[in-house]
Amino acid sequence: AENAGTVTTGNDGWITGNIILDRDIWGPGDFGDWGVSLGNGRLAFGVNNGTSGQTIVGTTNVADGQWHHVAVTRRASDGLLTIFVDGRIDAEGSGPVGNLSYRDGRATSYPADSFLVLGAEKHDAGSGYPSYSGWLDELRISTSVRYTQRFAAPVEPLGTDAATVGLYRFDEGVGTVVRDSSG
Repeated sequence: AENAGTVTTGNDGWITGNIILDRDIWGPGDFGDWGVSLGNGRLAFGVNNGTSGQTIVGTTNVADGQWHHVAVTRRASDGLLTIFVDGRIDAEGSGPVGNLSYRDGRATSYPADSFLVLGAEKHDAGSGYPSYSGWLDELRISTSVRYTQRFAAPVEPLGTDAATVGLYRFDEGVGTVVRDSSG
C-alpha cells in the first residue's frame, strides 16, 4: 500500500513509479540509462540511450503480498524490452538500440551517477520520484539476455556462469555492505 507511485509507457515513464533499480544519469544519458519501478502494482522497465527512450509496463499486479520472480531483459541489437513475472512474459516492446552502459571515466558533477541504486531514486531529486517499499531477495546482472520465452521460475538460489557480472543474495543480515557472489 505504501507504493503509490504511478508509471506510464513512453520515454521516461518509469521514473515516477516507486523506484526498485535506478541506473540513471543526471541530465543527458551519455551512453544511456535505465531503471525498474513499481506503479499501480505493476512493474515498469525503462531505458534511454541519450537521444530516445521507452518504458514498458506490465499487466500483473506484483504488489499482492506474495513473492515473485521478476526479470527484465533488453537486447542491444534491436532494443527489444521484456518484463517477465514468475517465468511468463508480462510486457514487451521496442526501445532504443545500442550501448546503455555507464562509460568508465565519464566526467560528471554528480558522484552518484556511476552507481546502481536499489530501492530509491539515486539523486534524491524529490517526492516526484518515490522510493520502493518492499523486499528484494537476489539480484543477478548479466551480460547476455537470459530469457526469451516462458520459463520455470527458479525456486533455488540463482547460479553464476560466464555471463554473470553481479550476483547479490542479500543474505548479509544487517548493515550497509552487500557482497557480490558472482565470483
